[in-house]
Amino acid sequence: MDKLRTYIFLGLFFSLPSGYGLYWLVMNTLPYLKERWLFFFLMIIFITGIMMPIYAALNKYFFTIRKIITKTVVRESLVTGLLCDILLWFQIGRVLNSTIIFLCVGGFILIEILLRTRDTVQYRSGFDDMKKDE
Repeated sequence: MDKLRTYIFLGLFFSLPSGYGLYWLVMNTLPYLKERWLFFFLMIIFITGIMMPIYAALNKYFFTIRKIITKTVVRESLVTGLLCDILLWFQIGRVLNSTIIFLCVGGFILIEILLRTRDTVQYRSGFDDMKKDE
């Protein structure tokens, strides 16, 4: 899946039905418990679909390896959807402020930096396969 076109179609596949579901849910239902959980689920899928082509383009054009890594793009888009859902949850409870936004976004950025660093580590033949006794 090295083509950016694939991620655009995949993003449309996720975001269009969930966007329509969000629209229908907000316009036609009352915010009871079942509808609220459906709202959060559809919001995660919608934001994941919107952000997937953006993260694929960032990975292809702005990072050093110049190729799209599928698991990284999916992970980043899902984390963005989850972060937006968490912030929306705080806003519904009327406890969202700039400190909570800073801590949540900063924590997710730090985790992503650590995961991206782990993904870029290369295996070095001759060094990593030696036993500790030798």
